[in-house]
Amino acid sequence: MSLVAYIIIFSFAVVTLLILLFSLVNYLVFFRKKQFYQALIAFAVTATLMLGSGIMIGVKTCNFIFSQFSRTRAQVENKVKERTEQHLKKINYLLSGVPDSVRLNIPAEFYEFCGQKDWWRTPLVYPYQMIMIDDFYLGSLEKYKGGPLTELRNSSTAAITFINKIVFDRKMLLFLRQVELNNSEKQEWGIFEFKTGQCFIFTSENAMFKAALDKDYEGELKLHSLLYHYRDFFR
Repeated sequence: MSLVAYIIIFSFAVVTLLILLFSLVNYLVFFRKKQFYQALIAFAVTATLMLGSGIMIGVKTCNFIFSQFSRTRAQVENKVKERTEQHLKKINYLLSGVPDSVRLNIPAEFYEFCGQKDWWRTPLVYPYQMIMIDDFYLGSLEKYKGGPLTELRNSSTAAITFINKIVFDRKMLLFLRQVELNNSEKQEWGIFEFKTGQCFIFTSENAMFKAALDKDYEGELKLHSLLYHYRDFFR
């Protein structure tokens, strides 16, 4: 029987009990002994019915709450599992661009530490990382040189500064720089090769993407903000 059916029975029993209670008082006041006992029996039966339906309502309600909790918990666990799998997939993809001899020496926190206080980091192909300080508008491509990742000044050196947007694969970083020159802002596009450390500058986005494809670039052909890549990696 459904929860709704038990609620209807319970409601009917409550109304019936109130009517019988009124009858009991009436019979008792006017000394109608026979009717009083009949009403008392009916009252007891109805009270038992109400108690039983009330218990079933409680049981059904608890089962419903537990099932909803279990479903929610399962959904959360599946979502966490899915995010973990996606995160590991991203890490493994970036690691595929690193020689096996180097991969064994990568600190475990390199792909887990996201920054602290007023600065953030997005790991790239080891040992490179994007560093953003104060905000996500501009950042620097930096090379990790060892030591605690929490000590930014001692563990990392800048390779390219004033980067505004990026996209990357396991071979190279494509970027847009916002450089101030003679009190005016200048834009330039570039490709940084993780393996060689070489950087190539272009005067247009199309020229950059064309050169990247000639170098067997396999990533997305669209630049995104530094905040986008940070959230995409650590979400």
